Order: sequence, then structure tokens, then C-alpha cells
Amino acid sequence: MLRLEIYCDEGEGEKVRKVLTEWSLQFYAEEVQSNEHRALKFTVLVPDFVINDVVDELMKAVDLRKGHSSITWAPVSGKSVKYANSVKSLKKFKRRWTLAAIEGLIENANNQAQVDPIQLTLGAVASIIALFGLINDSIVMIISAMLLSPILGPLYGFSLNIVMGKGRDALDAVSSILKLLGVIFLSALLVSLALRFAGSMPPEPTHEILVRGDSGLIYILLAIILGYAGIVAIVSRIPEILAGVSIAAALVPPTTVIGISLAMGWWGIFRGSLVLTVENVLGLLSGSLLGLYVLNVSPRSYYERRAAKLYTKRTMLVLAVMLVTLVLVELLS
Repeated sequence: MLRLEIYCDEGEGEKVRKVLTEWSLQFYAEEVQSNEHRALKFTVLVPDFVINDVVDELMKAVDLRKGHSSITWAPVSGKSVKYANSVKSLKKFKRRWTLAAIEGLIENANNQAQVDPIQLTLGAVASIIALFGLINDSIVMIISAMLLSPILGPLYGFSLNIVMGKGRDALDAVSSILKLLGVIFLSALLVSLALRFAGSMPPEPTHEILVRGDSGLIYILLAIILGYAGIVAIVSRIPEILAGVSIAAALVPPTTVIGISLAMGWWGIFRGSLVLTVENVLGLLSGSLLGLYVLNVSPRSYYERRAAKLYTKRTMLVLAVMLVTLVLVELLS
């Protein structure tokens, strides 16, 4: 429970009353004397899960540039029938993200969005394990590689920073994704060349390699669904390893196949796996943004929220154009 106090001019009182009434908040109003002005003081008990939204609207009604105007709130303890009634009427907003929860998500996302040498090493190991699984048609080894890949963190960091309007942090996350994919590709390429020189590579593509060398429209849709499910899972506190496997499944094997096919000169598979990887990356990014939009994750400040929505729309437009281009490529090929 928070006690909200608003000091404003008498002329702004009607706007303040309107905001508080629209939010079904019980309030007390009284005239007070400041140093040089008469002002109105509103006292309101507000549930913490709507305080940011209420304050955003009050800031439009009260000119805080005036020295005697202010909007303050602080936690209080006690019992109030009026407050209990307000909580009942506002219970539909309880699922909204609080400022503290959003700050926690951002901190977690930024921590995971950066890749360090250890994570890059894990990416290389995952690629090598996936390679041996692919050339031996071993689905168990391929799944093991997915468990090691740290690809989920940067994806999460990208989508969350986009919806929060933090473009630079989002670009850092994209850079991390590209670094991981680059390490996976190079590891697969170098090990494949070494195995080919040693005569240990299969003369023809295995079934698992052929599967990852075939792109199509259905894979774009699946990637969007995976991106959506993965981001909802991680935000909902589902263990990351469960969400991460699904994301890694869309990226690690096809990226590894790019390196294998390039080393072996299987150009048809090289093209297919390259297109499939691009489709999966764009689909995962789009799906993760969609997931956060559905979850209504956004800045709590009115002005930050407006800027973030514009940033998100522009990013979604760019991703949509890229996806449409890929769809046209698939239809024309």
C-alpha cells in the first residue's frame, strides 16, 4: 500500500480528480497554504501495482514546473476500507509488470546478452559435438550439443532491450549472437577440413545433414513460434535449460552444417543451410519480440513507453521486410 500525495493549483484540481476517479481510487482533497500560493492537496492510498500508471497520468494533469506542485508517494501500513475497495476494482491490473520487476528483467537480460571467452568456448564445443552427431546420424549427440550452446541469453537481451527502447544494448546483443554463430561456423569448418584431410568424413551427406540443408516457409513459422515460446518461458521463470534447448535446436545444427558443407563442397546443402540459419535467426528475433509484446513488457514511464513503442515498431518493420524477402526467395527458388 502506498500513500500518494499531490499538490497542485486549484485550476488543476478538476483534472486530478478526473484521473483519480477514472482509476477508481478513493481520495481526500483539502486546501492548503504554501509560501505564496493557495494550493490543493490530494491524499490517496494506491496499490503498488498501478502506481506508475497513475503517476504517468497525473503528470499530464499537474504542471510540476511550478515550485509548489509535487507528486510524491511512500509505502505505508494500516487498514482502510476505501483502499480495500480500490484493490478489488483494480485487480485486473495485478498482472502488469511493476517497475522493480522490469528492472530485474533488464539487469538479467544485459548480464546474459554479453558473451565472454568461456561462452564462446562452449559454442565451439557445442559445434564440434553437433558435427560428430551430424556426420554419424546420431540425434543423441546433436541434442547434447544443444544443451551446451549459450545462444538463449543474447536473444533474450536483444528482444528485451528493443521493447525497452535501449537500442545500443540491443545492438550489443545482436553482436553477441553473431559472434556465437561465427564461432560455431568456424569450429565446424576447421574440424571438417581436418577430418576430410584425415579421411574420416562421409563421402555423401548423411540424413541429419540433409535435413539441415533444406530450407522452407514452414521453418520460418516454426522459428517465430520457438522465439515466442522461448522468451515467454524465460520471463516466466521456467528453467533456462528447457527454453535454451529449443532455441539452440534452430541455430546450432544448421550453422554447423554450413561449415561442414563448405568444407566438403556440398554447395546445394551449403546454400540451403545458410538460408535456413538466416530464416531461423530472423524468426527467433521476431517471435521473441512478439512474446514480450503479448506479455506487455514495456517501460513504466509514459514518455519512455512512447519512445520504446516507436523503436519496437521500427524494428519489427525491418524484421518483417527481411522475412518477406526470404519468403519471396523461397517461393521463387
